[in-house]
Amino acid sequence: MNLRGVDLNLLVVLKALLEERNTTKAAERLAMSQPAVSRALARLRLLYDDPLLIRTPQGMEPTARAEALLLPLREILHDIEQTFSPPEQLDPAQFEGVLRIGAHTYVEYVMMPSLLARLQQQAPNLRIHMVPLNADYESQLDEGVISMVISKQDEVPGRFRRIPLFEDKLICAAHRSHPLQGQVLCIESFAQAQHLLVAPRGSEGGIVDDLLAAHGMTRHTPLIVQSFLAAPFILPCAPLLLTSPARVLRPLMPLLDLVEYETRFALPTFEVSLIRHRRDDNNAMLNWFESELHLWCRTQSEL
Repeated sequence: MNLRGVDLNLLVVLKALLEERNTTKAAERLAMSQPAVSRALARLRLLYDDPLLIRTPQGMEPTARAEALLLPLREILHDIEQTFSPPEQLDPAQFEGVLRIGAHTYVEYVMMPSLLARLQQQAPNLRIHMVPLNADYESQLDEGVISMVISKQDEVPGRFRRIPLFEDKLICAAHRSHPLQGQVLCIESFAQAQHLLVAPRGSEGGIVDDLLAAHGMTRHTPLIVQSFLAAPFILPCAPLLLTSPARVLRPLMPLLDLVEYETRFALPTFEVSLIRHRRDDNNAMLNWFESELHLWCRTQSEL
């Protein structure tokens, strides 16, 4: 194909459409009108001789051809953007700023002890400020209150990037004196027990409650706390079950005389991700920090 007759701006529109799967959202992201995006989609369909996006009851779904185009599109457009961005030279050893990260206590406990030692070797003057993560983390990133988020977040708006870091899984535990000690829990006995709930953002419910709701069940939570770290220390004083991340609970179990319960149903796993604003894609310090996070993740054992 002769590229002289192709408007390469259409590739930017195609990438937004494939990521958003919605012409209105793609238009908002590109600061274009919705009719203009629809016209661009019509031109793209002619160019590729493929529908690219098909309307379904669940929304717009990409064709197989479109699915195959997304990764090359991202790489090509990223490379083009880089040609207009002079490389920012930065020596981490000389950096003296503050990096503000939005996260819950889970991240502070699981990541920071070993990660900080690594960071201080390369960037001894870097200060890490862990900022409480609000439910409205998007505004925190938009306004520059924080530079990044490390959290469980399955979907993010198009102006952000979500980079998977590592996985964790929920396990169920209680003090050794709990009346259910030694039992393998079916979902009914699990739901009927009394639970200690961790709600870091203050709202009740979560992925465990979603699991129970799918079976028409609920659980009784006489105590709700904010911190994943505080919760295990309550168990020796109360006959409650705690369902919490394995990376938090297992190291504390010998200290607190806790016992992990086997279940006849699968407890959820979850993915911890790094979330960054796309406007910072060329920020050398944040890119360096992201690379350090990936290196740290490689040192972590599988669950």
